[in-house]
Amino acid sequence: MEISLNLRQLILGAAAVSLVILLALIGHAVTPVAEGSPLVLTPERWEAAALARRAGAEIVRLEADGRALAALAAAEPPDAVQAMLLAQRIYAGQRSGTAATATARAALVDAAAAVARYAGGGLARQAAIEAVNAALERIRTLRGQAVSRIPTDEQGRHVAFLPLASVGFAGREPDGLRARREADC
Repeated sequence: MEISLNLRQLILGAAAVSLVILLALIGHAVTPVAEGSPLVLTPERWEAAALARRAGAEIVRLEADGRALAALAAAEPPDAVQAMLLAQRIYAGQRSGTAATATARAALVDAAAAVARYAGGGLARQAAIEAVNAALERIRTLRGQAVSRIPTDEQGRHVAFLPLASVGFAGREPDGLRARREADC
């Protein structure tokens, strides 16, 4: 009796099994669990996570522009050319974005215009400083809100995760997800 093993097929099979095990371990490590069962990633949750990341990046840009504007407004006397260039850069950079940052972006653009007018002699210093302070307050308000990388629903559970969640379920729906879906109906 002779047994012949094809070494190439054996290595390929071992590599495939190893890949499946690796994906299962990664999925188990990164999947958020609520009430003992993993949460399923839906397109809405994926979109919410992407919007939250985009809003967070916009807030960082708003803060940087606000600091630059405040430094320019604090200068005595302000450089009119620098003020105009900064106002143009802020206007160009803050024209579009998410709805979550719209009021702060508009306040920052208005403050940049006020500082440019103050630097050119067309507005009182106090009015420009008040406009900058109002814009900075709106930006601080955004930073104070819970803008996380992964949004949470009303129970505080994570609702976004990598789609490698169903390793141990073999086609059945987790009990926590079923209960949540029934509660939503």
